[in-house]
Amino acid sequence: MADTIGFDDLQVRTVLGNDGWERSKPQPLLITAEIHTSIRSAGKTDKVYESVHYGVACKRVTTFAESNHGLQSLEAFAEGVAKACLGVSARALAVHIVVRKPRALLHAECVGVEIFRTCQELLGSWGDQLVPQEGEGAEANAQRLLEADSERALAESRAGQLAHEDRIFVKGLSLSTILGVNLWERHYKQVVNFDLTLHNAKPSAAEPVVVSDATARYRNYRTVVEQVTELVEKSTYRTVEALATAIARTTIKQCRVAKVTVRVMKPNALVFAACSAVEITRCAADFGVSLDSRAGSRMASGSASPASKSPNLSSLDVGSLASAVAEIARDQQQSSSALHSAYIALGTNVGDRLANLHCALDHLRTDLPKSHLVETSFLYETAPMYVTDQPAFLNGACLVKTELEPIQLLDALQAIEAKMGRDYTMYRNGPRVIDLDILFYDELVMKTERLIIPHLLLHERRFQLAPLCDIDRDLMHHRKGKTTGALYRHLTTHSNVPNDIIQVTPLKLRSHSSNSNNSNNRNNRNNSNASGCILRPLLPSHQKETVFMGILNCTPDSFSDGGDHESLDAAVEHAQLLIKAGADIIDIGGQSTRPGAAQEGVDEEIRRVVPVIKRIREAGIETPISVDTFYADVAAAALDSGADIINDVTGGSFDAKMLPLVAQRKCPYILMHMRGDPSTMSSMNDYSEYDGDVVRGTRFELAQRVRAALDHGIPRWNIILDPGIGFAKEGAQNFEVLRRLPELTAKHIRAPFAATDSAASKTGKTLAPGSKETDGDGEEGFIDEDLATTLVNYPVLVGSSRKRFIGAATGKKDAKDRVWGTAATVTAAIQGGAAIVRVHDVAEMVDVARVSDHIYRCQQN
Repeated sequence: MADTIGFDDLQVRTVLGNDGWERSKPQPLLITAEIHTSIRSAGKTDKVYESVHYGVACKRVTTFAESNHGLQSLEAFAEGVAKACLGVSARALAVHIVVRKPRALLHAECVGVEIFRTCQELLGSWGDQLVPQEGEGAEANAQRLLEADSERALAESRAGQLAHEDRIFVKGLSLSTILGVNLWERHYKQVVNFDLTLHNAKPSAAEPVVVSDATARYRNYRTVVEQVTELVEKSTYRTVEALATAIARTTIKQCRVAKVTVRVMKPNALVFAACSAVEITRCAADFGVSLDSRAGSRMASGSASPASKSPNLSSLDVGSLASAVAEIARDQQQSSSALHSAYIALGTNVGDRLANLHCALDHLRTDLPKSHLVETSFLYETAPMYVTDQPAFLNGACLVKTELEPIQLLDALQAIEAKMGRDYTMYRNGPRVIDLDILFYDELVMKTERLIIPHLLLHERRFQLAPLCDIDRDLMHHRKGKTTGALYRHLTTHSNVPNDIIQVTPLKLRSHSSNSNNSNNRNNRNNSNASGCILRPLLPSHQKETVFMGILNCTPDSFSDGGDHESLDAAVEHAQLLIKAGADIIDIGGQSTRPGAAQEGVDEEIRRVVPVIKRIREAGIETPISVDTFYADVAAAALDSGADIINDVTGGSFDAKMLPLVAQRKCPYILMHMRGDPSTMSSMNDYSEYDGDVVRGTRFELAQRVRAALDHGIPRWNIILDPGIGFAKEGAQNFEVLRRLPELTAKHIRAPFAATDSAASKTGKTLAPGSKETDGDGEEGFIDEDLATTLVNYPVLVGSSRKRFIGAATGKKDAKDRVWGTAATVTAAIQGGAAIVRVHDVAEMVDVARVSDHIYRCQQN
């Protein structure tokens, strides 16, 4: 039987990352080591040098811990402790290390790491090769070799599953929540304690491990605790089982943990016991998710794109976690050719900045060998940093999958910069036509004369962190020990750096006439480039005035103004009136999308809208024009004639050519939620698969269409969401969407627990645990929606003007009599954070909106 020698709770002082108060100061650590060896010889001879001296081991560990090691992570530190223990004697076969950090979190007893390392793994060999001793016969030598091999095998077998995985644990996390079925438990929060264990497959290495933060990866316990804390403190579960399952789901799906053990303890549940407890272990397969080939995106059974095949991980025994992870890796390698994830920052402040960014994306698609562009961020306008006497920048970020090595990628990016005309003789941090920086490359940590990864100054640059967070806010900065989201939050809330970054959305890409100073163009004051491009802040945090989209229907059968503007002269005259009244965008439609409307052909729709667009541009009007169509061919003809925006009521689901067209033309795209088509949508307003919750249904289905748009290469910054008021929604549902509009783009929503298992099976979604137990009390909790992609920070357009549900509330049968009912919906939309309102009666709604803007927007600026 394998023997062990060790010590428990050795207390040392060391600087290791930040403490619970975000300070880099010496902190206490408790180290427990169990060294696997054989004491047969020492037991017979009573000679200490024939064993592993625990006193020497303590001294070596203390010396290492209190040295200037410069490590940031518990994982790297534990690796160093293991190496110090194994270096005491060649008789040390393996070591089991537990390191606890008591002051790591404000609301937990401790955070720790548990690892098992063999001499072979850490030092590259088993130490003494047991050469024949003097006078030792062949039989005795063979017996001694057999005993040594047996001891090594026993050392590994005693480790159990630790021989195949590392563990990060959080002990005694204490939070307050509503939990239980008794009356008083439903009204008052109680303290609940949690233990979390994150299981991670142990990295295999053919060469000896060099102890550094580059090799021992962070497992990001802070992000896990933040997500769990947010969930627990806002939840209202009835059972401990449901809460434990929800925590496991959040940890796996949101924090990318392969496997987690959750222990939930209620200290006050039993009178004569310390606590009641539930402990579960779950892995990705338990929630129908696996890592997608897109870094930062988790696939689910209800996602828009199919998840890659994942092995059955339901019952993990010794060694199965490592093999399961390897199987996932093999599947991903087959589908993605072992591509690396490179996160690249884009910046420009010379010339047509938006065109520069689009040009750079084109080059990334065509000029990077063995690579493909996966996803982009939102777009940000930022004040110059370091050298402030220069124009403002446009910044973004993108994710590229590549087979190129880091230096090869750097060379390719610099070649793109040179091709686009970047002047490298310009002083450092000066104006530039394009700047392409590698921010992250997988989890690589490297420092060379030419390239530092992660980017050296990323932690102090809001203009790089913000777009990076759009793609993946959980990326771990291995030098700083924090996620990109935590670094950005620190700059935003704990820094004196001014908040000089504004998310903007393009409304027009180019000028359509030489007369860019035309008096009819009230939007010239918003132009941020001489090219005629219009960029507007469309999030509540920075938007001061509502953007107006004026409706111009060139149709004989629209529900409100059908036939009013059929002639070319009447249409152009109405467009001019809309602009004079205050319209920022003109939305031109050649086909009615009223309920039950028959579909017109492509040729007829083009005949109706293209001449109007051409005449408006010939009149020198530069106001952005949107074309209201779900046909790609109509959209292409309209863009060729001078339109700027595509307004697709089907979100790209009707015409398969639409999303590729939008990606190719790089134009703003209004993506609306609808089911079916105008002739069938009225019969498709049953949201029972979402427990009758129209907002949940709209969010889920919108996220699927957004994911499809991103996958087709449409930049995130070009997408505007429309919840589809009146489309596949009956009267009361429209009011519900307006009332809960902020939830459309929220990170999580709360909804009544009224789900059923049958409803979940219809959609393939995972519903909130415990949701069947309603008892009619209307309690609320988080709903696990399995969105295909997050909708946070997308700008929102609301089109409620003159619609039927307003008439039902006001008793106005004639659509033109619903002006002031529309005014109420416009106010509600602005209060709910809508950036754009689409209206018929621009002049009246401008007055309504300007007052609403002062109430709901200006106080936030």
